Amino acid sequence: MLLLASSLAQAQTVQIEYRDKPPYSYTERGRPAGFLLLRTIELLEQAKVEAEFLEVPVKRILQDIEGNQAPICSPSWYKLPEREKFARFSLPIHQDKPHVVLAHAQAAKAIQRHAKLSALFADPQLTPGLLDGVSYGAELDQALAQTRKPAVRARLNPGQLARMIAAQRADYMLIDQEDLGWLRNDPEFNSLNLVRFEFPDMPAGLLRYLMCSRQVDPAVLERVNQAIRQRLPELAGRG
Repeated sequence: MLLLASSLAQAQTVQIEYRDKPPYSYTERGRPAGFLLLRTIELLEQAKVEAEFLEVPVKRILQDIEGNQAPICSPSWYKLPEREKFARFSLPIHQDKPHVVLAHAQAAKAIQRHAKLSALFADPQLTPGLLDGVSYGAELDQALAQTRKPAVRARLNPGQLARMIAAQRADYMLIDQEDLGWLRNDPEFNSLNLVRFEFPDMPAGLLRYLMCSRQVDPAVLERVNQAIRQRLPELAGRG
């Protein structure tokens, strides 16, 4: 029976659903791309896990993993308590840098008056813009839900939200530094006249994981974890 279980785990093919979120994951010339998706491919190859790759909208990924109808994993997710209720997580495969704030130029002076992020969130005159349906991490999610001036929520990607900020439909936004570095490659983005701010009380960057449906065999996930321990020992120790 143990041999049979091992054979089944070895044979299981996992569907890797990834979102269009450069530079982490995206499709280029019909193939998976992005530094964290390529890292995932290397880990799966080392773990000898067969995988199929599919770009999927972010909300459908959550629905598919929660629905648990197939062995599915998706890279680059935060491990949040509400997700742990329906998903299995690997050891961490990346740690973010702290978020930064982007604001339109007209709001810059008002933002500069605030020495801390908590004071910015308490300002009744400044409106944050948020990506709807996306987590900024539990600590920031809670703080953003309680800003003095309610946030403008939009079903956009970071680049589109930044353009909305530049058009003064909201005053500022939080952005992942990897996202911002990617956007800086676009000359059109650099012409938006946005101002970057860093705050000393910004929470530390969160760990990102492979999030998997419970159809993924635990033995398969353990092989992936062993590959993480070998390739990313410092990150594995934080998981």
